[in-house]
Amino acid sequence: MKCPHCATTVHIQWEETSFPAVHWEDTYEQDGYSIQYGFCPECAELVIQFQHGLRGGYREDGYWIDQIDEEHIIYPHYTASRKLDPSIPLKYAQLFYESEEVNTISPRASATLSRYLLQMLLHEELHIHKRNLEDEIKELESGSNIPTKLVTMLQVMRRVANFGAHPKKSTNSNEIVEVEAGESAVMLDMLEEVFDYIFVKPKQQELFLKGIEEKYGIKA
Repeated sequence: MKCPHCATTVHIQWEETSFPAVHWEDTYEQDGYSIQYGFCPECAELVIQFQHGLRGGYREDGYWIDQIDEEHIIYPHYTASRKLDPSIPLKYAQLFYESEEVNTISPRASATLSRYLLQMLLHEELHIHKRNLEDEIKELESGSNIPTKLVTMLQVMRRVANFGAHPKKSTNSNEIVEVEAGESAVMLDMLEEVFDYIFVKPKQQELFLKGIEEKYGIKA
């Protein structure tokens, strides 16, 4: 399974507590429930999941559940589906994960957090300061070394966000306003490309050059 905390594919050793829907000992096939819990071997965080099915019978340590028809994670409350590169500073990664977590229950809140994070990156990392977020995005798009994929994602984000119809998204980026269909998901995808441009690719380049120097004695 994929850990809901760190999004790493892992095998969790489950401890289990199972019980029937009602305690009728003479009824064999009836609804049954199971609570399983264990710790992710990668991040060491607790994971708890719920199962529903038919009570399969009784064993020494309790009932077991067969023919499972429902299974879902009950802790943590939100599941991380994306795993960011460790080169991304914690203050940015935390905002990104927060935006991802609330996306399923409030796309408006998610998009607001994403806009806030984007503007923080533009200001603090790229030193782009314009009168509003839309102008700052256009300034980033026009850069000479911006990857084509990032430019495309920024253009898609501007079209989906529809700044013309919702100017507060640009002038008051941290204000919760209505969002277009798919806008919050597009912004999360776009932010991953911004992270890649600002943090991931430069770190990869740095490690590559370091490897060349160590292997060949050539300093770039």
